[in-house]
Order: sequence, then structure tokens, then C-alpha cells
Amino acid sequence: MKVHFLGTRGSIPTAPSSTVIREKVVATLLAARGKDLRSETQIREFVKKQLPFQSGHTYGGNTPCLNIETGSEDYLIMDGGSGIRALGKEIVESGVSGKTFHIFFSHLHYDHVQGIPFFAPAYIPGNKVVFHGGHDTIEQALKDQMKTPFFPIPFETFAADISFETHIPGDVISICDVTITLHEQNHPGVSYGYRVDQGDRSFVYSTDAEHTSPAHGKEYPFIDFIKGTDLLIFDAPYTHSQSIGNREHWGHSSNIMGVELAARGEVGTLAIFHHDPASSDKDMDDFLSHTKKFLDRSKLAVREARPGIPGAPSPRAHPSEVLVAYDGLIFEV
Repeated sequence: MKVHFLGTRGSIPTAPSSTVIREKVVATLLAARGKDLRSETQIREFVKKQLPFQSGHTYGGNTPCLNIETGSEDYLIMDGGSGIRALGKEIVESGVSGKTFHIFFSHLHYDHVQGIPFFAPAYIPGNKVVFHGGHDTIEQALKDQMKTPFFPIPFETFAADISFETHIPGDVISICDVTITLHEQNHPGVSYGYRVDQGDRSFVYSTDAEHTSPAHGKEYPFIDFIKGTDLLIFDAPYTHSQSIGNREHWGHSSNIMGVELAARGEVGTLAIFHHDPASSDKDMDDFLSHTKKFLDRSKLAVREARPGIPGAPSPRAHPSEVLVAYDGLIFEV
């Protein structure tokens, strides 16, 4: 499977200011001093391979959307934030038509549905769009956001074949050559995480979930849900102090909690997701550095705490990697 990240920002789409872009240009020119950059090829290689991420790239500003390649002719999409507009544009421009699109919603907050009115394949006859989720109000919510005075074009303008499917935890959904299961999560209005399995490969998409005191208990259902997955996409816009401070009960978690749960769930790679809209690219770089340092320290602490103790757990080996997801990232599971 290949997971394409089309939108990784939370709450509201963000765009870089002219000042931010100008500073990226300045940083690039400073980094290029003394380099042999005479040809376009040399320049492109320098930008691609030698520039720091915050100078040559951006974490992006679209709200949540993933497109998962599974080998199926049908499309598997997670959430319909503003990132789904770019996906739809790409699909239409490639000339693809007559396809089925399965769109799974984590929940119905605006940053996860606001891109649906701009999903171009939904306006094309011959296409089929199936909206999935754990909420039985999906149809009404999508139609309401396209009513006056919120939007000029009604939901009924969609020319594709539109249908809705509601699922509950415990359901095993077999589509797009994968199996999908749901997990109910702690978030205002309830959200749902999705585990996607294909053969011996798997990942979990868990956005908009707050892990409070029960998460520290020995029996925590989320651990079983993520157990042994190759990739955990984890909602963590906050530091630990923010998550237990004035942002407690906002329905989101921290990078520290992500590392701890990924370790207990024996997850391969932890991908931080649903970034705070106030965080700049530099902030995100610092956030990633802080998370990696915590992971390294936690592995060392476990190793030093249990040397030679019979029957003691082996040194922490999970997660093996932590990254901050960004718009345009492609992760092969």
C-alpha cells in the first residue's frame, strides 16, 4: 500500500505569508553560496537533496485527507478536508472517469468535510462516490454545509452516483483489496479511527483523539487496535504540557503520548498528524526534533533500567521511526 498525504493540517487551512516565502528564498540563496550551480539540473539537485526541509519545502496547509493506493481500481480516501480538492483536480486532469471513490470520515467537524464541495469527480456522471463513517448523520451533514447561506451550489448538483454507508466498531469492511475496521475515539462528538490491513501489512489512521488517564492503564483498547501496525498516523498537534494545560478536553493529543502508545503497540513508524494551524515550518521542524529526542531518551531509559533482569522486557524497539507528516508525503507501507 502507498499512503498519499494530501492534507495534514488541523482545524483550518493555512497558507504561507509573503514574509515566510521571502525568508525561504533568502535561506535558499544563503545556502547556495559557494556551490557550483551553473545548470538547471545542478540547481534542482541542490534544492532537492541539500536544502533543509523548512527552506526547500513546506509541511503544508490543507486539512486532513489521505489517498491510499491498494492495487484496486477503486479509490480509498480518508477524510474530506481541503486536501481532497487537490486530489480531485489531479484525478480529473489525468482523464480518469467511471471510477468508484470510497471516502471514509473520521468525524464530521468542518476541517474534515470542507473539501467535499470541491471534489471534482463527484460532479462527473459515471463516477460513483460512497461516503463511509461511524456517524449516522453523514448525509445530512454533507448536505447542510452546501445549503444557503453557507454555499452557492446544493449537494444535489453532484452528477456522480452518491451513496452512504454507516459502520460500527466491530464491523470488518472488505473493499479496495483491503479490510478496514473502526475504533471509537475520545473527541467532542466522537471520532473514529480506521485500521487498514492488506496481507501482512497494515496502518492505522487515528486523527482527532484525546488519550486521557485511561491510556496509561494496562488494559487500553487502543493498544490492541494499533498492535503491530507498520504505520500509525497519530493526531498530535500539542506538546505534552499543552495537552494537559489549557487545551485539555479539546479532543487532541501530544507527541509524547504518540510515542508512548506507539511503543506499547509495537508500531513500526509513527507519523505525527493534524498539525496546529499556528505552527510554522520551523515550529514543525523543532517539534519533530523534540519528539525524536524524547524517543531516543525513552529507549535509553528502558535499556538502562533493566540490565540483566531475568524476565524483564527487552529494550524498547518501537517505534523504529518517527516523522511529521506533510502535504505531498508518500509513505509505502
